[in-house]
Amino acid sequence: MPSKRLPGRAKHKPVVSRPIRGQPDRVLSDRASAVRRAVAPVARDTVQDRVYAELGDALICGRLQPGQPLTIRDLAAAFDTSVMPVREALRRLIAEKALEGQAQRSVRVPAMTPERLADLRRTRLLIEGHAAELAAAHVTPALLAALTAADAAYTTAAETGDADAELLCNQRFHFTLYDACGSPSLLAIIRSLWLQSGPYIRTAVERHSDRHKPSQRGTRGSFHTKIVAALRKGDVAAVRRALEADLSWAFDLLDSRG
Repeated sequence: MPSKRLPGRAKHKPVVSRPIRGQPDRVLSDRASAVRRAVAPVARDTVQDRVYAELGDALICGRLQPGQPLTIRDLAAAFDTSVMPVREALRRLIAEKALEGQAQRSVRVPAMTPERLADLRRTRLLIEGHAAELAAAHVTPALLAALTAADAAYTTAAETGDADAELLCNQRFHFTLYDACGSPSLLAIIRSLWLQSGPYIRTAVERHSDRHKPSQRGTRGSFHTKIVAALRKGDVAAVRRALEADLSWAFDLLDSRG
């Protein structure tokens, strides 16, 4: 590494461009069209929450790129809604540091800098490592079966070179594990960290796919296999080591190439 979007997301049908409301003869800008491809229109009943969820899904799965600018107007057109729910959803994501406010009613995905990568890496190792340790105390046959299935799905997705599927399966594996920690507060923090790091992890996954043959792309799944094996043995320290190695993989790749 998305109906509930964690640990997965629903497939979205392609959305064709349509005129901006009030300006029927004006074609959406290329930027607005790009936003349309990353998100899908939502119904009007719970618009703000659903805009927030859809944007969050796009961030976690890396469909929005580091440094990508977004305007309220373009997003409202892509979601086929008014600007108010979009504005409120963006405020929430800015508060979570998943987006940055810009001038003229625009925001952007934070750029990928060494300082930001180091901070996210350090925090994710600390928080997610602790969640994995807590989960190790609540191992059940059902949890092991779910993790094993998620691991197999991840390996298959990685070998095909489908970055979307790979990231979704990775997300499914990790949140299946973290859900077992029994701490809603930790889960909320972890989701915020995934919102912030998703665009960067997508970059690492695509670089890895470019550098390896299809038969070698699933090797990262060995981290997941080690996590499951350590859980079976009840080795809490080994669970955390394997989890930290998995998280570090992407950041190491980004550090090596900038």
